[in-house]
Order: sequence, then C-alpha cells, then structure tokens
Amino acid sequence: MEKNLKLATFAGGCFWCMQPPFRALRGVVEVVSGYAGGSKANPTYEEVSSGRTGHLESVQVTYDPAQVTYEQLLETFWHNIDPTDPAGQFADKGSQYRTAIFYHDDEQKQKAEASKKMLNESGKFSKQVMTEIRPFANFYPAEEYHQDYDKKNPGRYHQYKVLSGREPYIEKTWGKHAAITIYSTPSCVGCRAIKEFLKSKNIAFTEIDMASDGNAREYVIEKTGHLSSPIVQIGDEFIIGFDRKKMEKALGL
Repeated sequence: MEKNLKLATFAGGCFWCMQPPFRALRGVVEVVSGYAGGSKANPTYEEVSSGRTGHLESVQVTYDPAQVTYEQLLETFWHNIDPTDPAGQFADKGSQYRTAIFYHDDEQKQKAEASKKMLNESGKFSKQVMTEIRPFANFYPAEEYHQDYDKKNPGRYHQYKVLSGREPYIEKTWGKHAAITIYSTPSCVGCRAIKEFLKSKNIAFTEIDMASDGNAREYVIEKTGHLSSPIVQIGDEFIIGFDRKKMEKALGL
C-alpha cells in the first residue's frame, strides 16, 4: 500500500451491496469484500455463513485521505445499512451479517464514536443504533466470485438488493436517487472523465462492460440506437458521451 493511503474496514451485511457505494467515492482506491473480526484464519464463504467463525461479512476500503475523509466514509456507511438491527441486515439474519465499524487507530475510533453518537441523537431513528465499534483485528479477502459482484452480475445484484429490502429501506430513510449506469467498453475514452465527475459529487454508479455483456449491448441499442461508448443512463434518460451540462441537469445539480 502506498505511503499516503489508509485503510478503513466496515461490516454492513451482505458485502455485495457495500462495495458499490464506497467504490463510487472520489479518493477511494480499492474496495475488497471479505471477512473480519473472527477467529478462523483464511475462512471460506461456507464457513463464515455457518455463523460459527465469529467473522462478519465486511469490506475493506483503501483510500486517499487527501481526497476523501474518514467522516465521508462513515456517512456512506450509515446511509447504506440499517444501523438499528442487531440481528443482521434486511433478509440476511445471523451474527455474520451484523454491522460493525472496525477502527484501525485511535483517530478512527474517536470519529466513529462521535459519528454514532450524533446519529443516535439526531432523531433519525426511533430505535437505538446497534452498530458495534470494534478494534481491527484481521481481514481475509473473500473468494474472487464475490468481488465486484454488481459488475459481474448486474441483473442478479439489482434483484437481490431490491428483494432483500435494502434498496427500499435506503430510499425510504434517505430519499430516492436516480440509478446511474455507465455502459463502457475497454477502449472507452470518456469513461474515466464521467467516473471522476460522479465521484467528485459523491454519486454512486454502476459500470457495465458492453464488450462482455451481450444483454447490455442489446439493451443500449434498443434504447438509444447507438453502440458507441460511453453511454450514461440516469434514471430513464440516456446520455451519449461525457456531456457535463446534460448530466448536471439530469442529476438536478
């Protein structure tokens, strides 16, 4: 890890749903799905799922504190979980799905505790915030098929997020935001500019590679009549290329 980069570790239930919101933040270098806080070294998904390892499904975030603060990471964490549920998250119940903040140093501990206290006193929830704040002990990356699941299986990921209850809960608690998808190709020139623009606004998005997803290609052609990239979908609107003015209008900025 580069000298100026830092680590943050969060457990927010199913790690598939926790990678995208952190990954969308400007200054976040990497988000890895894995297992944290338990006693079993190098556990498998099946072992963690049994609830007997003590591990929680977690994500580890590598970030540049010069671009994104720990407070921003905490805000993103709170906005993507139900912090009042001590039994798990949404459709996933069990100790492995409980929420937690694993602090890496005293500064993170203090900021996490202050953030939790502020959330408790805000009146946002009728119940107490049950998320644990624990010292970081270990983190083991999950199997490769669990990494960036939303990119590899966008349809199944979205269906799970909705049917599990997570997406409806987030919309009800924090407000509905238009879903944003970037349809790209490996040779895409404007994709980086679009992603940097969205990250600078702390706006989450999903990226789909049309070169490897035939259904996405057919969908884009059907909706736009084009197969060039990038194409950005914001809600029901499609924008071809990086058009800042159109994107700001569609996003209400």
